[in-house]
Amino acid sequence: MDLFLDTSAVVPLVLQEPHSAAALKAWEQSTELYAWRWMQVEAEAALARRRATPQAWSEWRQIAATISWLEMGESQLPQLCAFNRPLRLRAADAGHLFVCDRAITVVPDLQLVTFDNEMLAAARTLGLPCFLAAA
Repeated sequence: MDLFLDTSAVVPLVLQEPHSAAALKAWEQSTELYAWRWMQVEAEAALARRRATPQAWSEWRQIAATISWLEMGESQLPQLCAFNRPLRLRAADAGHLFVCDRAITVVPDLQLVTFDNEMLAAARTLGLPCFLAAA
């Protein structure tokens, strides 16, 4: 299963959080992982702010090495702004969703994994496929 991860789907893999079990289910069912390169900044900031252990940092590096990182160029910023106007998401969340939306045109079976309720609602509004771990 091809999955696009946002930060809320990765941090619970290395730090104990309410969504850790669901994040692990997504991880275990994945065949290919994709993410917007900015997620690396967000994930590392989360680990730093929560004073992650050396083991958590090691786990993060192992996960990061398995991700196919997707870029967004400066020339795409006007498109991102237009994309987000009706969604009204926070800037980084809009970026994740924009990159995922574009990636689906190349990886048609791609599913978004997020535990952010606003992003999930926006993805559903756009008709983007979302991975939902069974409870």
